[in-house]
Amino acid sequence: MPFFRYLLLLLCLGLLAASGCVRQPIDAAGLEVLRQGQLEEPEGDVDIAPVVYVNVRDNTNRVFGLRAQTESWLRRQGYTIVPNPSEAGYILQIVVLSAGIASVDNARQIVAAGYDAPAQLSGKGASAMVADILLVQRRIPKAQRPSNQKLKSIGKRNAVGNSQMRIALLVHQELRLNGGLPPIFAETMGKELAASVHATGAEEPAQQNAKGNKQ
Repeated sequence: MPFFRYLLLLLCLGLLAASGCVRQPIDAAGLEVLRQGQLEEPEGDVDIAPVVYVNVRDNTNRVFGLRAQTESWLRRQGYTIVPNPSEAGYILQIVVLSAGIASVDNARQIVAAGYDAPAQLSGKGASAMVADILLVQRRIPKAQRPSNQKLKSIGKRNAVGNSQMRIALLVHQELRLNGGLPPIFAETMGKELAASVHATGAEEPAQQNAKGNKQ
């Protein structure tokens, strides 16, 4: 009988240890959004077509579905997504710099350092995802010939504005990252970026579309 009690005790201890390693469920309310800088509208009275090209570079290989989520949320805001930057009024570049375990203070310091600063996570007690965001607004040049509708160049002469920001998502717990960050990170980041792009527009995308149709 003592042997079976010992076996049962070992089994219980094993289950407790395993439960401590299980990824805790996270919802959007559990994610803190940190920002330094903001995406801005261009100076002057400039109409930017509500057409967006999204480019994502993930240096961590731990964030999945970020481009799809960002494009989905932009569509909900009334924007059109295109696969070619030369066709876009907005070019949104997202660079995921780091994703992993960190201390809360370390994550805050990295964000406070701003766009293009080092972004090495360290410490314990929390998990974070840090990204640098670049938004270029531009006039879409009209091709002189139908065959040139898909322009190969996105020359700087067409740009009317650009802005940068650093953004991070922070959760106050350490996550298992073997399979990457939970999907809620990509969804929340996509939603936040779509809202930031939307805030740069002087007019609602629907109004700009209507104006373009009248012309």
